[in-house]
Amino acid sequence: MKAKFLLMKKLILLFLISFNAYSQLENFLLPDSADIYNKFGYPELEKLKSEIKNPENQEFIKKFSAEYGVLFDINKQRGALLEANVDEWEMKLYDEKNAQLAFLKEHTCTPALAAQMQKEIEYNYWHLIFAYPIERGNAEQQLRRVISLPNVMTGGLKEDKMSEPSLIHIKAFRSLLVYYVTYKNSELRGYEKYSNQLQSVSDKANFTEKAFKGDVKDYILAELLTKNAQYLSVSTTRSVARQISRKDIQNQFTGDFMKKVAEQETIADQKRKEKEAEMAKKSDVSFVDLAGKSFDFSKYKGKVVYVDFWASWCGPCRAEMPYSKKMHSNLSEKDKKDIVFLYISIDDAEEKWKNGIKANGLEDFENGLVPTDGSSKVAQKYMIRTIPRYMMIDKTGKVVNENAKRPSNPETLSELLELAK
Repeated sequence: MKAKFLLMKKLILLFLISFNAYSQLENFLLPDSADIYNKFGYPELEKLKSEIKNPENQEFIKKFSAEYGVLFDINKQRGALLEANVDEWEMKLYDEKNAQLAFLKEHTCTPALAAQMQKEIEYNYWHLIFAYPIERGNAEQQLRRVISLPNVMTGGLKEDKMSEPSLIHIKAFRSLLVYYVTYKNSELRGYEKYSNQLQSVSDKANFTEKAFKGDVKDYILAELLTKNAQYLSVSTTRSVARQISRKDIQNQFTGDFMKKVAEQETIADQKRKEKEAEMAKKSDVSFVDLAGKSFDFSKYKGKVVYVDFWASWCGPCRAEMPYSKKMHSNLSEKDKKDIVFLYISIDDAEEKWKNGIKANGLEDFENGLVPTDGSSKVAQKYMIRTIPRYMMIDKTGKVVNENAKRPSNPETLSELLELAK
């Protein structure tokens, strides 16, 4: 009984050691749940899992993970990356790569895991090299361009070999790919940053189509769609997905994925329209009333408005005002409720405006002042070159006559009454 208990304890201990070692390496050797590589169904993934679980590799895994595991996590490397200049960063990565390769030679593991680890070490170096300009660019929004890496720093990467099918099974290589594509596509644009993320995805996909082939190409395109789902449109998703050769991977971006993209696109389009409407509203002309509050013509929606642009120094403006008052006095009480006489001054000082209102007896009418910083906007919108200038606005708020007749014209009153019907 005691012997059986000891055997069970030994088996449990062996399992825990094995599980712990497996957990240590899975973070930087096995794809995480978000990695589209999982969808490709490669048998190599199961072979790698077996190698990690192999008792012959346990001691190596434990020591390597403790010593260098953190170097394979971009989230943990980002802080150091953002603090270093590019030369310091490259020298640090080069020294760390050599230290890892030396460790690999000095410690025992199966040939299969050793071959995997050598490539992981080499491509993690390149992964962190190309991560530098992209992560810095994302973190430093004030930078208008992506940092350019020196040619001497990137020349050692064998770009013509990057479509080699076996490399897709190297996690560090997969981590490199999107950074590499982002950087190389940026290089074609003179390192200028994108303001439109949807265009960014489309351009990167086109670059990938030209620069890669086979499973590597399919993986990058699938990653671009997966990682940028929040920026996609239905048309871009379809276009990029069609460039994927494997139909089973292509099908990952139909159904629920496409439905979600369509929903996001609808919401984004609605927000864009709302923003445009708000901007249009803000860009419209506004005036200041006698209480100092801002208003625009929408204040009088439902009424006919006769607008008089004037200034206290304008003699012709003042000469027409008695005719305005006469028109107003000839209105019925009902018409007075439906027709507004609005005097908008372009005086350059509030005091002059208010004195002009008093001097011309305009206190009982609607009054507004064009703000100094809005004078050019009013002039441009209504093409005001001289004053006096008159406009008629109908009950819907539409300007129906930007150059209406003067108050002294006998036809003016009848036109206002016609609009008020």
